[in-house]
Parts: sequence; C-alpha cells; structure tokens
Amino acid sequence: MDAEQGGARLSEGAGRMLVAGSAVLFSLSGAGIKLCAFGPWQLGGFRAGIAGLTLWLLLPAARARWQWRLAPTALAIAAMHILFVWGNKTTTAANTIFIQSGSPLLVVLLAPLVLRERLRARDLAVAAACTAGLALFFLAPDRATLRSPAIGLGNRLAAAAGVAWAIAILGLRANRGRGAETAIVAGNALACLGCLPPLLAGTAGAGFVAGGARDWLVLLGLGTVQSGLAYALYVRGLRVVPAAQASLIGLVEPVLNPLWVFLLFREERPAPLSLLGGAVILAATAYALLTPSAVRTSSGSSGAGYRPGRRGSRP
Repeated sequence: MDAEQGGARLSEGAGRMLVAGSAVLFSLSGAGIKLCAFGPWQLGGFRAGIAGLTLWLLLPAARARWQWRLAPTALAIAAMHILFVWGNKTTTAANTIFIQSGSPLLVVLLAPLVLRERLRARDLAVAAACTAGLALFFLAPDRATLRSPAIGLGNRLAAAAGVAWAIAILGLRANRGRGAETAIVAGNALACLGCLPPLLAGTAGAGFVAGGARDWLVLLGLGTVQSGLAYALYVRGLRVVPAAQASLIGLVEPVLNPLWVFLLFREERPAPLSLLGGAVILAATAYALLTPSAVRTSSGSSGAGYRPGRRGSRP
C-alpha cells in the first residue's frame, strides 16, 4: 500500500487514527488468549501462522525475497510471540503487557552498540525508572487464579518476551526500508513451526485440543484482526506519523489490555504494586517521548524526528 491512493495523500491526522486503531487491536491480545481454551503451543503457533499469512496478503513488501541478514530479527519476533502467549497463560494480563513494555530499557542500553546512537543522562534516568517499575511487578503479591496459575513463572516469561521484543525492535530499525516486513512474516512463520513439535508431543501437558466453535473463532480473530490487521494499520500509520508520537499513542495498548480482561472475566484485578509499577513505566516512557530526543546518532544528529520508511513496522 502506498501513502497516496486515488491521488489523495494520507494526512497525519488519519495516520494517528490508524496507529491508535492498531494499539486498540493489539490490546485485545490478553482477553483473547485467556478466552481461548487452547494451550500455549496450539494457540501461539496457530495465531502466529494466521497472522503471518494475513500480513503476507496485506503487505506487498512482505513478499520480498528473503535475505539471511533478517534471520536474527525473525527469530526474535518468533520468540517474542511464543513467550508472550505463555506469559498470558500463566500470569495476569496486566503483568504480561507491562513487564514486556519495559523492553525500551534494553533498546536504550543496546542502541549505542547496534545502531551507533549515543546515550545522554536522560536515557539512563528513564532506564533506571523502568527498572524500578519492573521490579515492583515481581514484588506484587498477585493471587493465582484458574486463568493465571503461575504468577512468578509468567512474570519471568513476560520479561523474556520483553528481551526478545527489544532485539526485534533493534533489528527492525536496522533493517527499515530493507526488508522489515519480510522479517515480521518470517518471524510469525517460525513461531508457528516452532510450536508444532511440542504441540504434537503434548509437551508440558499442552497438546492439541479439539476445542469448540468459540475457541476457533477467537483464534481466527486473534490471528487476522488482533495481530495481522493491527500490524498492517501500524505500518501504514507510521508513514506519516513521527515515531515518537506513534509510540506515545501506542501506550493505549498496555493501559487497555488488562482492562479488557477485567471487564470480560471480572477477575485479575491488578495488585496495587502492579498498578504502581505500570504507572512508573508509563510515566518514564511518556517523559522520554515528550522531551527532546532520547538518543542521538554518533554524528550528533537527533533521532527525534525519525520516521520509519515504507518498510518500518512493529513486530
């Protein structure tokens, strides 16, 4: 898709609406994952496969020829998808999304090495605040429920998902305009293939489940709309919306994600420490985005005005 269709250029206001719409769709993941009766291997694998196919159909740039330099990014995306589903199946939706939302911490620390971006004191302050916020989640005395049976394990899985997501962000930024969409589709395909062996073997007691019509409809919705369509909207919106502004709009996701779960199931009320940790992370992220550029390239040029190219996207 081009930024101009029918002679009319996409306005920045319309772009912001697309980014906001994608954030709302992304926020449905926690409720959908917990509503579906399938185990993590089945849900994670099938969801990723459906999302990958949806993206391949919606994004012509995703059909570009494969290049092996995209492999680390694709592997990180695959790991993130699997770990995120497992995290949602074992801890609360609030913990999963807020802990994973701490991934910018690693991006800030690794950007100088991977992207040759120079850090400033503000970056380290934001990183320290995010670290403190993440620590509060691991101190929160959440109570295990039927849909969140292992809070501690799920928190660790969510943290690992955040690490994978940070690596994916770095890879996509390094490859923007050079096959980022292809890496996203490949990552979803790898997640699907990676889930098949343990699914068929029934690893961790999570074998194939026939499920009911509702489970399959939820799975289809997660793959096509919540993930696939959300990515497509995000990619198109980023063509005219500055990256910092798009990231700030994207904070809608971690705010709405646990809200949908609570409204749907009337359980998983976030613990006070979890709410505090989430507030700290959101405040630190908003501070970094609303103040002047948090990073500068080694040549001294600001990255605040960076706009992803036609191939920039979120995994």
